[in-house]
Amino acid sequence: MSLDAGFQWNAAQQLVDQLMLQTTQKHLSDVEIQVLQGAWEGKTYEAIAAESYLTVKYVSEVGGRLWQLLSEALQEEVKKTNFRQALQRRWQTHQPQSYQGIKHQPSQWEFCCAEIDKPGALLRIKAPIQFGKTTLMAQVLKYAQQQGYRAIAINLRDAVADDFGSLDSFLQWFIASVTYTLNLTVDIETHWRKSLGNSKIKCRTYLQKYLLTDDIPLVIALDEVDRLFAHQLIAGEFLGMLRTWHEDAKTKLLWTQLRLIVLHTEVYTQIDINQSPFNAGTEIQLTELNSTEILTLLNQYQLHWSQQEIKKLTAIVGGHPYLVTLTLQFLAQNPTSLEKLLNTAATPNSIYRSHLERQWHKLQTHSHLLAPLKAIASADAAISIQPHFHLDHVVKLYDLGLIQLQQHQVSIRYELYRQYFRERLGIQT
Repeated sequence: MSLDAGFQWNAAQQLVDQLMLQTTQKHLSDVEIQVLQGAWEGKTYEAIAAESYLTVKYVSEVGGRLWQLLSEALQEEVKKTNFRQALQRRWQTHQPQSYQGIKHQPSQWEFCCAEIDKPGALLRIKAPIQFGKTTLMAQVLKYAQQQGYRAIAINLRDAVADDFGSLDSFLQWFIASVTYTLNLTVDIETHWRKSLGNSKIKCRTYLQKYLLTDDIPLVIALDEVDRLFAHQLIAGEFLGMLRTWHEDAKTKLLWTQLRLIVLHTEVYTQIDINQSPFNAGTEIQLTELNSTEILTLLNQYQLHWSQQEIKKLTAIVGGHPYLVTLTLQFLAQNPTSLEKLLNTAATPNSIYRSHLERQWHKLQTHSHLLAPLKAIASADAAISIQPHFHLDHVVKLYDLGLIQLQQHQVSIRYELYRQYFRERLGIQT
């Protein structure tokens, strides 16, 4: 059973967290998340233990308990070797009939499909964390497959630390991922060993020789591209290579068959603007849900709300697609009130915990953003951009979806974030 392109790590983590809450009345712990994600990425307990600074015995015990609890929740035997398939079956059968992740406006989907029909297309889908990039990607790939295209998704979260050891290692991982996803049987090692030139040339000749030989377009979607940004040398070379392939389609017929989809939250600026794919091709930025879309979701979950209840929800989480959907899904399945749920929105037992912690962990890799975020979260309303704020830092916070930008003023994006970060950053109110 192959994994659905829309069922990625984020969806799996949220599903397991919900199952654990129903089974044990507790959310996943940090250690359980580490073990689960390591297993999701195909790592051994030894590798997970080494990366987490834990003993192999402890990691094995945590994993064993997870598989036992999942077996009880899913009512089938779950092991480390089959849990991904078991979770996907539950994910596919427990979504509302007309809902597959975050439902995008028809105009967004149609626009993306029209773009991917263009020879040599480069489509960039940009949005904050959990705004529905992966879901839209899956919808576009499904359309591409219906047109007879070869269409695949490569998630950079599937790459392990060794794959980022060098540009050569990363490009071999990339080529292997594309090859195996297409179910091709090509001896990659022999091609790499016998081909002339550097690793980028080997990568290029591999595509020309084995992947672009048919008249059938090849659509490659790259998810979680932001993961590259921590590896500056690899990011610069790989992203520059994507830009080159896109430009080659303008003059070389063979390369018109390749259509690229790049999913990202931030824009990588540590690269020559003339080599960057982030100012080439076509970009679509996903937006928040509007009132009509929220009403549609309410109908899908068979919830009958007043306008006042909708205002209460959006006052806390705005129109964030994932947070709104998570709220409605939870209330449709659990006997509790919206008011009670929102009163504990920023607490450790909140249904938003995983999302908030993901934002917090993201900030740990950008510690220089904590000072401006603290100043913005401390305010009860929009404030002027302070002279000591670095403009790049403000833009980064905006890209992460944490703040709003209005001319020369900034404000926290959601009341949920204001409450959470005030607590996390020790802001006295």
